[in-house]
Amino acid sequence: MRLLLLIVAIVAVFLAVRTLVRSSGNRRQVTRDARPERLKEGGAVIRCAYCGVHVPEAEAYRDRDRMYCSRQHAEVDRNRAHGETQDREDADD
Repeated sequence: MRLLLLIVAIVAVFLAVRTLVRSSGNRRQVTRDARPERLKEGGAVIRCAYCGVHVPEAEAYRDRDRMYCSRQHAEVDRNRAHGETQDREDADD
């Protein structure tokens, strides 16, 4: 009986020490308003108008009033929009 009590006491002390060490560690407290450092440095993140991929605004490609992840997506989107207007004009004739 004494051996069982000793084992329980050792386990309880171990768990208490482990809990104290974890709670008092040098963990960085994250709040809702805290932003990761890489986003603070990189600026805003935009969404590609063609594929929806998010890229840093500094790396984005602007075509007229729309933002893209690459020049190729801007060209494809421009050609697609131009093709749709051509189709509409052909249908009106």
